[in-house]
Amino acid sequence: MLTDHRHEEILSQLAQTGRVGVTSIAAALAVSDETIRRDLKMLEERGLLRRIHGGAVRPRLDQERPLTERSGLNSREKGRVAALAEGLVEDGMSIFIDTGTTTLAFARRLTTRKLTVTTNSIDLALLLAESPARVNLTPGRLRPNDNALVGYDTVDYARRHFFDLAIMGIAACDLAQGWMDYEEHESVLRRALQGQTRRAVLLADSRKFGRQANLRTFDLAAPLTVVTDRPPPEPFADRFSRHDIDLICG
Repeated sequence: MLTDHRHEEILSQLAQTGRVGVTSIAAALAVSDETIRRDLKMLEERGLLRRIHGGAVRPRLDQERPLTERSGLNSREKGRVAALAEGLVEDGMSIFIDTGTTTLAFARRLTTRKLTVTTNSIDLALLLAESPARVNLTPGRLRPNDNALVGYDTVDYARRHFFDLAIMGIAACDLAQGWMDYEEHESVLRRALQGQTRRAVLLADSRKFGRQANLRTFDLAAPLTVVTDRPPPEPFADRFSRHDIDLICG
């Protein structure tokens, strides 16, 4: 049985029951337990499930984790992305920075810069409160797990302003679906920001490539600056090279 077909069967059962067992799915697909364990490992690396003893369960969505917990994940990669993105910043700029762990790492590098920073992240605003930057906080409904302000008022505020840079996080990058997010709030805000800035910048550590989320935010051909800690996998790099993508990588 082909690998893609096995993966489809595994994900189908996972969607129906929330759990798959190695032995039962191996028997159903007439393959060895070891083959299924390899399949589960591959699917976990793509962010499509979470392995447990004897099988796998649905992945824990990133937005379900508190921001403080997520900040410690892949911190080296996020720090490298933040350092590379800092090179885009010039004193005096007006910058929108949205919520997320990579954008928060980026903001930590701006504490001595003279900027105008607009954000929907309360944590980020507090981080820069004692800096030389002028900090504007958007309106919106408070989302407790990451102290983000979200909703219609947030997007409407962003659409009334224009920025030199819009620095945005992203949840995943899939070759077929493009740049993806888990929640409608992020997806809508990021699409709005793309039209309100001289330069739209996605901060995406290398682990985001080959993953999927729930919502399609940007096509891979969308004119964006993409900052990542190392060159993306060849299929993504090839796609970017054929479109108006400014790729910055370590």
